[in-house]
Amino acid sequence: MPRNKLKLITLDLDDTLWPNTKIIIAAENAMWRFILGKFPDIKDSFSDNLIGDIRTSLVKKDKSLKFDLTRFRKQIIKELLLDHGADESSAAYYSNEGFNVFFKARNKVQLYKDARIILERLSRKVNLISLSNGNADLNIIGISNFFIDQISSKDVQSNKPSSGHFIKALQVAKCEPQEVLHIGDCPINDIGGARNCNFNTLWFNCEKRKWEEIVPCELQAKTWKEVYQVVNKNFILEKKDV
Repeated sequence: MPRNKLKLITLDLDDTLWPNTKIIIAAENAMWRFILGKFPDIKDSFSDNLIGDIRTSLVKKDKSLKFDLTRFRKQIIKELLLDHGADESSAAYYSNEGFNVFFKARNKVQLYKDARIILERLSRKVNLISLSNGNADLNIIGISNFFIDQISSKDVQSNKPSSGHFIKALQVAKCEPQEVLHIGDCPINDIGGARNCNFNTLWFNCEKRKWEEIVPCELQAKTWKEVYQVVNKNFILEKKDV
């Protein structure tokens, strides 16, 4: 079969370029240790249920928080502090400081084996754009130079699998859906969302999970070395100025 021509590869970040669960847990723990260290009187009433209730209440008041995790986390901390007697100035200050503790730890990621070298190779042959529901900072992580753009939920006011990220990527790269390959770990947010926009898809499945959706993903890779092999086997890459 002839290989399709690609002008763009879009990439998910968390659990596609690096394992994410332990990173987020460690970052949240560091954040709450900092806050509870500054406000020890909160410790007795602090719980996951309390934070969950604050989250729910905030989203009911402002649904856009779901698309801006930085502002959302700061607002959660601020609301917690206000509810426990902090004044507005202190609550605002420590919500920013607490988030800074979180963000520093959140970006201490360890890329999957070969991911950095494969990104570098691909970036020389085709344009790359990251599409993320999260708020990782590629500048801090040190790989932003491989991408022509970074699209977050905040940018498009929606979360994958909604079409916002994918449509924005087409506009930035000035190409057609059939000229794009999306690589991601989530069958719904990544593969499903990209397919709904008629993108080519490659499921990054390093956990060797079974496909549970109705339509299986034909292209898969368990490692980043395999990603490179699958891409080159199935597509012709074309670097396009935008």
